[in-house]
Amino acid sequence: MNRLKNNSGFTLVEVLITALIVTAGLIAYVMTSGNIMGQNTQSKRKTVAITLAQDKMEAIRNIALTVSLGGADGLASPTESGGAWTANTGGEIVDVDGNTGTTEAIYTRTWTITEDATLTNFYATSVTVLWDGNQTTTLDTLISQ
Repeated sequence: MNRLKNNSGFTLVEVLITALIVTAGLIAYVMTSGNIMGQNTQSKRKTVAITLAQDKMEAIRNIALTVSLGGADGLASPTESGGAWTANTGGEIVDVDGNTGTTEAIYTRTWTITEDATLTNFYATSVTVLWDGNQTTTLDTLISQ
């Protein structure tokens, strides 16, 4: 009789409830981990896009030190060669290092240079980078000449 009163251990109901709680916790962990990894990938791509936009903006600023930006006014993604500006419709498709023509090129970079209407010798410059079909980042600045 004393042996029946001193039972130790868990009942089947307690084991099932514990298993249910542990399973729910594991499912929540897996779902959260997957979401975090997806957000991490998007964050990396956006960081690369911002860097690519900054690189193009710096390249335009460097060109402005020696060549007038006036010839680029209104052209789609203008490029300079020998002091002459030409349109580059569609911009350029680049990889994470800014190289064109590679199989990893997933970013489309376009830019505009327009003479500012209110400030003399200033050019409004805008660089846009597109990735994943609908994600974009844009940098805008004024360049003085």
